[in-house]
Order: sequence, then structure tokens, then C-alpha cells
Amino acid sequence: MEEIPGISQVLRLASVDSTQKVGRKLAQEGAPEWTLVWAESQTAGRGRLGRRWSSGPGGLYISLILRPKMAPKRLAELSLITADTLARVVNDVTGLKTAVKPPNDVLAQAPIPGGAVSSQTEAFRKVCGILLEATGGANSVEWVVLGVGLNVNNHIPKTLPGAASLSSLTGREFDLEELLRTTIQAFQRRYQAFLTASNGHIERPAVPPPPESAG
Repeated sequence: MEEIPGISQVLRLASVDSTQKVGRKLAQEGAPEWTLVWAESQTAGRGRLGRRWSSGPGGLYISLILRPKMAPKRLAELSLITADTLARVVNDVTGLKTAVKPPNDVLAQAPIPGGAVSSQTEAFRKVCGILLEATGGANSVEWVVLGVGLNVNNHIPKTLPGAASLSSLTGREFDLEELLRTTIQAFQRRYQAFLTASNGHIERPAVPPPPESAG
């Protein structure tokens, strides 16, 4: 793959148990900021609270090592900023209406025949999950491993009726490398704005939250 501006190194794997597990190990060993772990599939992908994340071929599964100079209390805000960035990227790439379900889910609204969009809660499907893991002291963060699992061209099991892939919602397939590049560039802009907002007040996510019962 071509070099991604701002990324220090890329570890691309055909299959791995969890990109987060690999990312944590690299962070502990001193890997530089903006090290990216990218897997084509995961055998033990997981989300928040240890929930299993379906990670078959065709999805975008990445973990990014960051070393932000910030207080631990801002980690929740970083997670939300990441989710909002992914929601905006999905909207830009697919045209689907998206929403952030705090603290770490991105939903997309399925179109209905005739080009209209259903306003029903059931039309929202989870397309992306964020997992943020960090270590450090009481007043500062040493490293963050930011995991993203985005359903793109992968098959979604029928046992997960609340989930969908971008392909299943739009009827077309997407270039994973191009989508990765777009995602990283969008996140870099938001991340830098986040770090330079010393008072903690940054642009609030503009994507409206879905109904409480969605997802």
C-alpha cells in the first residue's frame, strides 16, 4: 500500500486474534505515535466491555497508537470525537444518514425503496465500534491504543440483526485502502484540534444521536 501521510509505520496482517492486543504490545514496547495495526480479519475481535465484535474478511479493523500529552479525564472525549469522525466519514463516502450512539458506536440509517429514508428507529444499524485503551499516571496519559472496527464489505451474521455493513446498506463495495486513508486523514485533523483545545472546549459532535432504543 502507498504511504499514508502522518503514519509512522504500518503493520498489516492477514488475520490476527485482535488488533488491540497487538497494538497494546507494541505500545508497551515503545512503538512510536501513529503506529497503525491493520488486519484483514480478526478471530477474537472485541468491543467495549469485552463484547465480541464480528470481524470477517471485508471489514476495516485497525488499531492506532497515540501518545497524547493530556489528562486522563479527556479520554472519554477522545472516544466520542473518534466516533463522530467515523460517522462523518461514513456519511461522506456513502451518503447514508449517520449518528453517534455514545460512547462509542456509529449507526447508519438504511434507505428504503424509492430513495426515501425511514424515520423509524429500526432503520438504524450499527456499522462501527470504537475501543479506546490507555495507560499512564493520575495526571497524564502515557499511550492510547485506539481501535476501530468498521463493517464495510464483510458479511454480517443473521444473529446480529442490529448490525449492518456499508455494502449491505448501499448495494456496492468499497476500496478498503482508500477508506482507511480517508479515515486517517479525517481523524488527524480532529485529533490535532482536540489536542490544541487547552480549555477542553472543542467543536462538539454535529451528528445527532439516534433514538434511545436504537442499536
